[in-house]
Amino acid sequence: METNTISTDVAVIGGGLAGLSAATYLARAGMDVTLFEKSTSLGGRAATQNHDGYAFNRGVHAFYYGSAGTSVLRELGVTYSYKNPRGVQLYEQGRFYTAPISAGTILRTSFLSAAEKLEFVGLFTKITRSKPASVGRLSTRAWLEREVRNPRLRQMLTAIARTLTYCANLDLMSAEVFLQRAALSDIRYIDGGWQSIVDSLHTRASEAGTHILSSTRVNNLLQSGEQIEGVLLADGRRVAARAVVLATTPAEALKLLDEANYAPLRRTIAASQPVRIACLDVALSRLPDPRHAIAFDLEHPRFLTTQSLFARVAPAGGALIHAFKQLDPTQPGDPQQDERDLEEWLDLAQPGWRAALVRRIYLPRIEAVGILPTAHDGGLAGRPGVQAPGARNLYLAGDWIGAAGYLADASLASASEAAHLLIQHGLPVSQTQLAMNGI
Repeated sequence: METNTISTDVAVIGGGLAGLSAATYLARAGMDVTLFEKSTSLGGRAATQNHDGYAFNRGVHAFYYGSAGTSVLRELGVTYSYKNPRGVQLYEQGRFYTAPISAGTILRTSFLSAAEKLEFVGLFTKITRSKPASVGRLSTRAWLEREVRNPRLRQMLTAIARTLTYCANLDLMSAEVFLQRAALSDIRYIDGGWQSIVDSLHTRASEAGTHILSSTRVNNLLQSGEQIEGVLLADGRRVAARAVVLATTPAEALKLLDEANYAPLRRTIAASQPVRIACLDVALSRLPDPRHAIAFDLEHPRFLTTQSLFARVAPAGGALIHAFKQLDPTQPGDPQQDERDLEEWLDLAQPGWRAALVRRIYLPRIEAVGILPTAHDGGLAGRPGVQAPGARNLYLAGDWIGAAGYLADASLASASEAAHLLIQHGLPVSQTQLAMNGI
């Protein structure tokens, strides 16, 4: 037996929401689970950095309660405190209007006429009763043109659609994603940032018996035929494993999936496009104008939200604003111009923010979603499944995997599906395991 070989039932690669969730399910099922995270800390894009009392998420985050990830967090016993945002506005031609996103705000807003309000109520009812998967092959743009007669309503819903999907190119984005997210009205801002969810998941995984190794990179999958034998770590250690859950980004997955065994999956990943945004986060000593704390820009693909008005993410009296610009995956654009556009957006909504600036973080091309669900590929159903083609005991999880949910919801839902499928299939006995046991 090689002294640099260790053993586990399941190796989970990646310590974000998907990896932690899958590890918890598997450990609770009695499996010996080891999770490997290349970074020094857990969470991935859900991690939060604290700067002088300001809790900076890695870009703007909100949890949609009632979505695909809700039941996963409930099953795992993940707890968090939150507040629902209020006072959402629309910006057009130098004016801010109340956004008609509830019964009360539809009545109060001056943005729509009485006839437009009536049409919008009918549209909203249609959205809440729709079956999003039925329009997976229809683009968001095509759906809006088909269903929304009034140009003003279409302009408003276009801005909302760009924000909900994080994508400026609605000709690419499947209408399934927009309808699925538009139907969810319980939006939650998390106290302490999303690190609260990460920390709770970490606790549940540890309580279940998961061995968590941070600052530990996996360099290769060890495979014999169609069976994974384990993983090779960057420090040269071999980890014998009877199954592997790959819970990474598509780019990291490509590094581990070799051409010989995973050519079709590699082609799918290589042909896909991520959803990226430009995000400018600013910590302020005070909020210049509380009236315009959350706003959609109807003229440009921009949005901003002051989560500190609702969640505990800033010190008393301070403010934390996330402003982001939705990008077109087919148009690279200029990151410096995007930053200027976001500064201008802050000038419009929060004039005087520069004088109150404590800290700023600009993320020019942060990846919001690993793979854009296009209408051409059938929407969410076009994403890779949790069972990796090319190995019987390799499973996938992440925001780019499975037919359920979007963003964090997809991460959580695919983790649950992968874990339960693995439990159902059972653990094979690898040749490496046999050799280690002297058989």
